[in-house]
Amino acid sequence: MTRPVITALVDRRQEILREISFMQEEISRCEKAIGHLDASIRLIDPTYDFSTIKPPRRTNTDEVFRPGETPLLALDILREAVGPVSTTDISKRMLELRGSPRVSARQFDTLNRKVNAVLNTKFRQGIVRKTGRVQGANRAVLWEVIG
Repeated sequence: MTRPVITALVDRRQEILREISFMQEEISRCEKAIGHLDASIRLIDPTYDFSTIKPPRRTNTDEVFRPGETPLLALDILREAVGPVSTTDISKRMLELRGSPRVSARQFDTLNRKVNAVLNTKFRQGIVRKTGRVQGANRAVLWEVIG
């Protein structure tokens, strides 16, 4: 019993070591490329301040919604609602507004967490309030707009 487990763990360790080796090679290649770019910049402008260069912010691409669209849609749905609405229902309604695109369970879960995070931010800003939870498997929060 323990021998197959150890073999599987050793195999996985080897895979991770191979990935680390590949990533270290990629980092080395990128550092060389940056060195070449810096040298080219110095040729053109020897006084250029490289400390002003910051890497761009990394954002996860959302296949369904544009950046900044999730908070707007979530608040619009809450404004149109007659009563409190659960996070899950808001996510479902957002997908309906997008023409019901097919999303996997994982993508829906990611969207649901994103909607929840957005609404928690709006909660801290005093724009929405939590009115309870849906009883059941997911225990989603119920939300409504203040005022």
